[in-house]
Amino acid sequence: MAKSKHVLTEHGTMHVYSDKSKNHQSSNFIKTSKYEIWNFLPLNLYSQFGRISNVYFFINMCVALVPGVSPISPITAIFPLVFVLAVGAAKDAYEDYHRHKDDEKWNSMPGKTNDDGSPLSGVVINGKLDASVPSADIQVGDILKIGRGEQIRADVLLLSSSDSAEHNAYIETMQLDGETNAKVRQAASTTENNVTKNLTCDLVTPSAFQGAEIEVECVPPSADLHEWTGKLVYKGRSEGVNINQFLYRGSKLVSTQWAYGIVLYCGMDTKMQKNNKPKPPKRGILDMRLNHLLLYMLALQIAVILLMCAGSVLYRNANEGDVWYIDYYLQQYSAVATFFWRFLTYFILVSVMIPISLFVTIELTKTAQAKLMGWDRKMVTTLLDANGDPIGDPVGCNPRASDLNEQLAIVKYIFSDKTGTLTENRMAFHTGDIGNPEGGDPKSAGIEFEYTKKATELLDLLQRKNVKSPPGGYPTRSPEMIDNVMWYLMNLSLCHELSILDDENKKSDVILYQGASPDEVALAKVAQANGVEFRSRTSGAMTIAIMGNEYIYKIVDTLPFTSKRKMMSIILYGPCEATPGGLMPTKNAIRFLLIKGADSSVMARCNGAIVAESDGSGKEHMVRVENAKPDPWYSDTYFPRLNNKLSKLGGIGLRTLVLAYKPLLDDARYEAWHSSYVKAQKIVGPTRETEMEECWDKMERDFTVCGCTAIEDRLQDKVPETVEHLIKAGIVIWMLTGDKQETAETIAGTARLINKQTWQLCYLNAKLPGAYSEDISLPPEQREVRRNNCEAWLCGLADPTGGSPPSWVQGPALDAHKGGQATGKGAFLMEALTNAKNAKQRGQNCALVTDGATLGVLIPPGPAGIKKEEAKDAVNKMWHDFIELAGIVNSGVLCRLTPEQKGLIVRVFQQTTGETALAIGDGSNDVPMINESYVGVGIMGLEGSQAVLASDYAIPRFKHLRRLLMVHGRYSLYRNSICILFSFYKNLMLAATQIFYSFLCGFSGQTLFDAWLLAFQNFAFTSLPPLFAGIVEQDVDEDMAENKPELYAELRDGLYFNKRAMCVWFIPAIIHPLVLFLLTYSTQLNDDIGASTGRTTDISSHGTLILACQITTALFKLSMHIRCWNWLQVAGIMASFIMFILFCIIYSSIEIFWGDSSYYHSAFYTMNDPKFWLWNLFFGAGLIGAIELPLLYFQKQYFPTTRDLAQKVANVNKAFETRRCQV
Repeated sequence: MAKSKHVLTEHGTMHVYSDKSKNHQSSNFIKTSKYEIWNFLPLNLYSQFGRISNVYFFINMCVALVPGVSPISPITAIFPLVFVLAVGAAKDAYEDYHRHKDDEKWNSMPGKTNDDGSPLSGVVINGKLDASVPSADIQVGDILKIGRGEQIRADVLLLSSSDSAEHNAYIETMQLDGETNAKVRQAASTTENNVTKNLTCDLVTPSAFQGAEIEVECVPPSADLHEWTGKLVYKGRSEGVNINQFLYRGSKLVSTQWAYGIVLYCGMDTKMQKNNKPKPPKRGILDMRLNHLLLYMLALQIAVILLMCAGSVLYRNANEGDVWYIDYYLQQYSAVATFFWRFLTYFILVSVMIPISLFVTIELTKTAQAKLMGWDRKMVTTLLDANGDPIGDPVGCNPRASDLNEQLAIVKYIFSDKTGTLTENRMAFHTGDIGNPEGGDPKSAGIEFEYTKKATELLDLLQRKNVKSPPGGYPTRSPEMIDNVMWYLMNLSLCHELSILDDENKKSDVILYQGASPDEVALAKVAQANGVEFRSRTSGAMTIAIMGNEYIYKIVDTLPFTSKRKMMSIILYGPCEATPGGLMPTKNAIRFLLIKGADSSVMARCNGAIVAESDGSGKEHMVRVENAKPDPWYSDTYFPRLNNKLSKLGGIGLRTLVLAYKPLLDDARYEAWHSSYVKAQKIVGPTRETEMEECWDKMERDFTVCGCTAIEDRLQDKVPETVEHLIKAGIVIWMLTGDKQETAETIAGTARLINKQTWQLCYLNAKLPGAYSEDISLPPEQREVRRNNCEAWLCGLADPTGGSPPSWVQGPALDAHKGGQATGKGAFLMEALTNAKNAKQRGQNCALVTDGATLGVLIPPGPAGIKKEEAKDAVNKMWHDFIELAGIVNSGVLCRLTPEQKGLIVRVFQQTTGETALAIGDGSNDVPMINESYVGVGIMGLEGSQAVLASDYAIPRFKHLRRLLMVHGRYSLYRNSICILFSFYKNLMLAATQIFYSFLCGFSGQTLFDAWLLAFQNFAFTSLPPLFAGIVEQDVDEDMAENKPELYAELRDGLYFNKRAMCVWFIPAIIHPLVLFLLTYSTQLNDDIGASTGRTTDISSHGTLILACQITTALFKLSMHIRCWNWLQVAGIMASFIMFILFCIIYSSIEIFWGDSSYYHSAFYTMNDPKFWLWNLFFGAGLIGAIELPLLYFQKQYFPTTRDLAQKVANVNKAFETRRCQV
């Protein structure tokens, strides 16, 4: 496979030529598999030995191979490790085999052909179409013809299509982002003699590419699905190209017969493969605790070995020359050599402390638990689209990572998105307000209409006014009310990125819309219902109908939405007429700009702009924006109404947008701007974004506000009940949203995140004054003054009690310091901490409300540009206080956040608190926080599948989070804990017995058990019960787990895997084998077993008896802890004991001619005696009954857990119901 080698220019760009001899080396070969046949064994072993447990057992195996060291056959040390490695290798090989099959499918994919074999798609070679070229042989610079319904085999720049007029192509990107709606792409266009046409419109046949010279300069490969820039050069003309001309590998060509394109990126450089990368590694808390436990066990093992070695030396010195039959062995080595050899011997003998089967068992149980989550019918639902229609088949939980199952049970913080996560993300227009320039006071300065009640209110107005054409252009605001109404409706129907839904099964003539934004669909429907209908769209024009009369508008420029600007705008020219030579403007045609966006952005840039500005002391005042063009009617009359209206609409939980327009009547000024914008679009390199932002900033100013919209996004089903339940479970829920504070508070109240009537609400408001913020456009000396003031303000903010400022705070900085202190004394940390602590003492719930601007001050390292250590220390102190506050509150509302801030908050929060945080969202803007959280959950919503792809678990609705945590998280933690603890318990019993026996065999390292019995006990005989318990065991029934939130809180305290739980298992692991060993040893001194046959008890029969009793005891011990009995649990326990008996019988019946053959027929002598079975029953049931039952009763009676109390109440209620039914 040839690897791509990109030759970059000094600007960091790359060139692609249709003459492939000029291109860099490339290959379209896809390889997602990890292994090849020749390297599978070494690479897989290297991967598996990344686990400390496998390294340990490998060392154990190597020591066993040292001659004269191992007390058991080396093969019994080798076999368990080989078995575990073989299981892991088989699993990896199976998964990699399927990856190889997928790779082969992609790499061998040819073009499409007709029934007669003639090519329909493929690679253009020497002016002819070749469909036989497999995908792996495609190279950068190749010309591809793509057929309808065909998956695109490389990243391609669209050159032409079957759409002869616009050269549009439609693609479906389901495999990349989960979105099923078709996305339009258009080949690059150029303007020549005032006529716009496709730059490569003549390249529509394979022969046309013969000798054609095409050059593309573009950015290097990246994973970004939404950004790509380049420059296309053809026939001496160059035009900027972007994502609107880009066809992704893995996408499908739809609604287009064919398309031609030039290959830009191949193979692993394509955007699909760049996004096909593993998620950030995450490890569950149980895995970390297990590693710690392994280290403790290893330390205990070394301590025991040293004790045994010391005992061996002491025994040697005490008995040398006194015991004739072992004197040779005692004198064979010196005391030091004896210590060394015994260390190696006991390292082998006591290695059974660590259960080698545990790691395979845990992997299997976690995989099974993930399957059970996916099969849970109570988390299955049918998804609906923006129009309320079902999307495909019902879907359920999709666990994308099983390693974090138990982490779901110890979540302390939940960071949740709002739109699409708590709400439906199915937008419905609620209220609109349109400015009325004919009104002379705020009361009459606008028209309010509610679409839900009077769908044709504006339509009636247009009919009364006999409006059938668009408004004309005025250099200033039109004094006519109807003009403002028309600009408002045209904004709704034109300022968007929607397309017409091609529905073959639609039952009416009503045009349906589709797009990535449900807001835009809802707004277009309102305009449609009120006489201004969006009818069609091409890449170069849009058609609307005003009262049935169609008007075509040429799309001149689109200024896309960015989270930084929080607005989008579009520049149109028209009305135009469609002619054979293209769109021609009518005599009434004008060029104009339509804008919609957040009120904080739009209202700060409009004519007559007024904004709220902080004075540094925490107080805000309304001030006019400097350099804003005047609009007296807006400033004095409409702004008070609009600002009040927006606050009220946000206060009832509605999403608001402000609409504006701007006629562009100065052609020379516009052409100068357009020229710079086109130039910025053609830039390929790191400066492009900055240049584009400067162009957007110049255009999106001095426009006229015409009104606002309010969209209702209803809460999902059972969100309030779910939130209330999670808070009662001790989980702190933070709602992170980009909406304004009023909207966020209302939604939070509806969702029961906060309660303004009964909760203590703590507000934080410390927005950095604009005069202190970093501004790179200022001269260096002014920037330094700003930075100094900012640092002084931060120091005062962190010390509001009146402390003296640092020595460097002088002059203007002293005023800034005092302003910071004044802000700190207001609605900030000192007041909030006091209120929260008082509320906690009263037993009152408490919630925190703040915004992104305040968090920008609090989150380390603080505002951009600060350098002084005192300022950095002030930020760290405030963040520490914020974390203390966050530990007190029950919930929080964080508004006006960007996606980057969401991720930063989650990361810093987890690093500071050390608690488990879960992030849940539905859109690409939630991916940063999902990746940063310990547990990421994606909602299967309407914003694609980026959040789902980044998540660890995907669920259909927010309400399913309750069951995911309370039921599946709880069961996973309980099951994995009992699996781990039982595995260590049974192995500790085995090791302890060997240690006790050492006191009777002179610390010689003699094993009590046969080597093969010892090996199989470690990884086979008792492996099924913990496996089945890890899959189906339940500590409480599902209804109780899901409906009693108090049961969840104790899980975070380590209910099933803390020191107490370990003592419950590990102390009996010492006591039980001690009692077993002493009782069996004392009875077998009299040759009890086998005496009737004349055979005396030997070490083989003694070891078999003790091992059988240990297995029986371990199974009874596990049975005491099982709370959910079913056939699988019973079968696992019975199968374990039967497996041991059958193995002993079969092994004892085989005469071994190599190694130790002392076990031959030993099992028959031992098991033929009835006392063998009685002792198993006595020691298993009797020992557990005598020791465990009283302790268990004592604990439940006098030290019950919350679970015990809940179970007791449930049993009483169940008994009461049974008696009631009987009566």
